[in-house]
Amino acid sequence: MKKNNRYLVALCVFLTIFSISCSKEFDEHYNPSNRIDKNIVQILAEDQEFSEFVKLIDKLGLRKTLGESAIYTCLAPKNDQVLEYFKNKGYASIDVVPEIILRQFVNSHFINGMYYKYDIEKRYKDAVGGLNPTKATYYTTRAENLIPAKSIRIFTPSFFNLQQDDYKTLFNQSGGGFMVETAKISDTKYDIDASNGVIHVLETPLTIQPRMDLAIAADPQISIFNSWLNAHVTYVLGPKDEFGRVDTTLYKSYSLSRNIASESVLSTFFAPTNEVVMSYFQPYLPDLYNTIDSLPKIIKTEILRATLLGDTWYKSDIVRNNPELRTTTYPQIIGKIGPTIVGSVPASNGIIYKVNKFIEPPKLHSVEGGVYMKKRIYGQWNVMFEKTTLEDGLTDGLLYQHSDKTILVQPDASWGFPLAEDMDVDALALRMQQCRTGILNIDVRKDGGLRRRYYPTEFGYILFENGKFIDYTGKSVSLLKTQSTWERINGSIFEIDGFLTPMNKLDLTRTVYALVEKDTQLSLFKDALIKSGLTGELNLTGFFTYTILAPPNTAIQAAGISVPAMTADQAKTFVSKYIIPNRYVFTDGVFQGNVPDKAGNFITIAGAWENFKATNVSGKTVSPTTANLQGSNGVVHKINQVF
Repeated sequence: MKKNNRYLVALCVFLTIFSISCSKEFDEHYNPSNRIDKNIVQILAEDQEFSEFVKLIDKLGLRKTLGESAIYTCLAPKNDQVLEYFKNKGYASIDVVPEIILRQFVNSHFINGMYYKYDIEKRYKDAVGGLNPTKATYYTTRAENLIPAKSIRIFTPSFFNLQQDDYKTLFNQSGGGFMVETAKISDTKYDIDASNGVIHVLETPLTIQPRMDLAIAADPQISIFNSWLNAHVTYVLGPKDEFGRVDTTLYKSYSLSRNIASESVLSTFFAPTNEVVMSYFQPYLPDLYNTIDSLPKIIKTEILRATLLGDTWYKSDIVRNNPELRTTTYPQIIGKIGPTIVGSVPASNGIIYKVNKFIEPPKLHSVEGGVYMKKRIYGQWNVMFEKTTLEDGLTDGLLYQHSDKTILVQPDASWGFPLAEDMDVDALALRMQQCRTGILNIDVRKDGGLRRRYYPTEFGYILFENGKFIDYTGKSVSLLKTQSTWERINGSIFEIDGFLTPMNKLDLTRTVYALVEKDTQLSLFKDALIKSGLTGELNLTGFFTYTILAPPNTAIQAAGISVPAMTADQAKTFVSKYIIPNRYVFTDGVFQGNVPDKAGNFITIAGAWENFKATNVSGKTVSPTTANLQGSNGVVHKINQVF
C-alpha cells in the first residue's frame, strides 16, 4: 500500500511540473508579466529607432486608427529602412512622396490580426495536405478606403527546413529563420506586446511586392506575354456610396478566368519568355502576316488562359501534383512544367513563373488551331468561326477525350463570292453547312491516309475517289494537295477547291422510302412496303436510320414472287429480310461482320466495292448493282436478286 502511495506522489509531482511547463509556454506568448497599457504606435514612439515610421503615421493622421481601431501585427521598419525604401523609389525626401504611396507603405507593415512567432510557426506546421502549407504562408495587410489589402508571405524555420528550394525559386536567394518576403525578422526584437497587438522588428527592408499585372509589365523577358495581357484590360467605375454618389475612380480588371489586377484574387502564371514564344511561333508566321503581332487574338487569349492556375503554387506543389496539375479554364493537364521553370517574378497576389516551355492551349493542339494559324490562307474560314458555330467539335479540350476529325478547307483563293463577311444570316447558315459537309468524322491518318472510301460527315457520306470528293448529289471537288497542311492530336487539314452539298437530315423528300418510291425499277418492292405498313417508319427522320437492300422488279419476278397476291403479314415478312436498322455503307469494305435485319435474323457482310456480298441465314448471297444511294434517314443498296 505504501509502495502505491509513493507512485501516486511521484505522478502528482510529474503532472505539476508538466502543467507548470505548459503554463510557462502559454504565458511567454500570451500573458506578459507586466500590464499592457500602451498600443502599437505608443510603443513605437518611445523608441527613436522607429521615429521615421512614426512620423509617417502622424503625417497621415493614423495614430489613433492604428493604435485603437483594430488588432494588428506590426512589422516595424527601422529609420534607415524607411528612408532607403523611398530613396530607391526615386524620392529626394519623404515630404515629396504622394500621400497614397505613404499610405500603401504604412498599411503594408500592418497585418490584420495578432500573430506571435509561435502562432506563425504553428499555423504552418498545422497546415497539412495539398496546398495548405503553401496557403499558410500568406497573410493579409491592412486595407484603407481605396487602398486594398495586400497578400504578404511570412516564412518560418519549418518552412525553410522543408521548402528552401521554393524560396530560392521565388526570390533567387536562400532564406532562414523568420522572414517576411525577403525581409528578415529580428532574432531578438520580436513578440513585443501591445494593447492592440504585437510588434516584430525588421532587420532588413520589407519589399512591397507589386500586383501580378504590374510585376509582369516590369519584366522585359516576358514583354510579349505582357502585350497579350494588355489586350484584356478593362476599367470600371467604383460603386455608389450611401448618398448615391459614384466613385469615379477607374478600377482595372482583366477579362480572363481570373482578375490578376485584384489583390484579393490569388493566382499562378506560367509565363513563357520572349525567346520561347518566338521559337514556337516562328515557323507559323509566314502563314499569318510575318509578325508575332499578327497572331490571332483568340490564340493569344487561349494561351493566357492555359497558363493560368487558380491559387498560388510553389514549385514543390507543382512537381508533387504532376501529372494532375490542371489550368483554371481548361481541364487540360500541364505535363512536367516544373523542370522548365527558369525564374520567377514575385507579386503580391500570386506567383509568376518564367518558363522555357510553351504550354499549348487546346485550340493549338487540335485541328481548329490550323485554321487560326493559317489566317492569311484561310481568312474566310476565320470569318466563319467568328460569325457562326462552324468551329464546334474541332478542339480537343481534354487532350485525350477527343473526337477525331479531318477538315477539308477551301483556301481563300478557292472560296469564291460572296465572301463570308458579305453574307446575310441565311447565306451564312447554308455556307456553314457546306463547310461542315467537308468535316470528316474520322482521322484519316489512323485509317491509312486518304483512300477510296465513303467518309462519314454530319451531313451525309462523302466518297473519295481518284483525288476527288463526291457528295450524295454526284457533285465533286478536287483535293488540292496530297499532303495535309496541319496535323494535331485529333486530326488534320486538307485543302479542296470547292464546296460539297450538305444532306438535310430532316428532308422528307429524300427518306429511304422516298428513294424507293421514286425508282421505277423498285415499284414492286415499293408496293410490298406499302402493303406491309412499314412506310411510315421508313419515312421517319431524325433519330432512326435504316439500310435497305432493295431487290428490283426483275429480281422479284425472276423468283416467281407475286406481290399483289401477298397478305399484309406476308408482305411484312418479305420486306423485313431487306431492311436493316441503322445506316451502313458496305461497299468500301470498312464494315465486315453480321448485322440483324428487321426480323432479327443476321445478314453476313463481306467483301468490298464490286466484290461486296450479303448472305442471309439461309445461305443465300446477293450483290449490289447500284450501291450507296444516300437518303436523309439512311441508305439504299439495289441488289441483283432476292434472298
